[in-house]
Amino acid sequence: MLSLQDKAKQLLDKNARRGKDFYYTAPSGKKYPHQWSWDSSFHAIVNCRLGRAGLAKEELLTLLGKMLPDGTLPHIILHEPSLARFANRAFRFYWPKSDRSPLVQPPVVALAVREVWQTTYDVEFLQETLPLLERHFEWLGTRRRFGSSHLVSIFSPWESGLDHKPGFDRLLGHFARLPFGRYAVLYTSEMRMALHRFDPEEIVKRRYFNVREVLFNTVYALGLEALGTMFAAIGDLQKADIYRARSDSAGKAILSECYDKASGLYFDIDVRTGNLIREPSVSSLMPLALNNVPEEDYQALVSHLTNPDEFWLRFPIPSVPRNSLHFRPTPGFYLWRGPTWINTNWLIAEGLRRHGNVELADAISQASKELVERSGFREYYNPLTGEGGGEKDFGWSTLAAII
Repeated sequence: MLSLQDKAKQLLDKNARRGKDFYYTAPSGKKYPHQWSWDSSFHAIVNCRLGRAGLAKEELLTLLGKMLPDGTLPHIILHEPSLARFANRAFRFYWPKSDRSPLVQPPVVALAVREVWQTTYDVEFLQETLPLLERHFEWLGTRRRFGSSHLVSIFSPWESGLDHKPGFDRLLGHFARLPFGRYAVLYTSEMRMALHRFDPEEIVKRRYFNVREVLFNTVYALGLEALGTMFAAIGDLQKADIYRARSDSAGKAILSECYDKASGLYFDIDVRTGNLIREPSVSSLMPLALNNVPEEDYQALVSHLTNPDEFWLRFPIPSVPRNSLHFRPTPGFYLWRGPTWINTNWLIAEGLRRHGNVELADAISQASKELVERSGFREYYNPLTGEGGGEKDFGWSTLAAII
């Protein structure tokens, strides 16, 4: 019988796409045949930990090689446009470059590059990728940071990676609450931004969607920390100190600006109003991955995580807590409104281990493995029954093999 690790390798190989100048792992063979930024980064981490660092390097070099000149790392890259679904062909004619999105996703890429470095100690790979990573993080820190905050903004729910998270509902208007209405709103929002060439200053001035999202900023802070580690590895101590300091500032900003004392959870910020978007989701737990969480606040987060009325269901961690009005454990029109996803499980389990909370991390790991053994590598899972939903043979669910 094949081990879970061997099954993961088989799936990643099945979803792999290779061409003249690219190599990447598609999230799934049918619905998602293209390269997605944070999916690709997760795939690289899995390949690396499964002893296939060479494939991880190729995937990351392909991803970073499609960075736009200004430092934008596209959230979707169409290496093979002929595979594009109707929505991409019909509604994304407004992309400045027809083969790649002008939007971004959580910058997991820095964690993936660090994973390769810590596995291979390949200095040449680090020297090739670090300038590109630095360009992207500089772009995030300048073009997506507004006012005095050290946090960065997303301009579309798609940039969060948690596309249809309930906290975004009130920001998108009544039409978005209709069946499939949200998709229409998201596409038209992109077209509206395209009229202004996706210029951040214009988007802010016109008061379009502008959110400091907790998961995105947690990954941003962790990415800055990873940059500090890698610059130190090549002997550039000045840059190492700069990125470590920026990571510390971003982490402290999450803990102070996004914290809701009444609930003990962390919430996104609507930059247009400065108000917290008090709608709990798996994002609210993400500061568990940060180093500098005060002990009292850390324990409050653990209490929420392990509460069976919230996140500690039979198969944790649901994307929306059980006691939320928006909790939908079975698939519906929209994603991230109840089911458990393996990639957020991995991020939180990694954070728990950094804090020495190995027993709780192991419980999440075991539940994640059981989900895959029961239902295969699915896009997401019912947190009450373990039934798989969405796409089959979904790439980042191979994280269960290394969690």
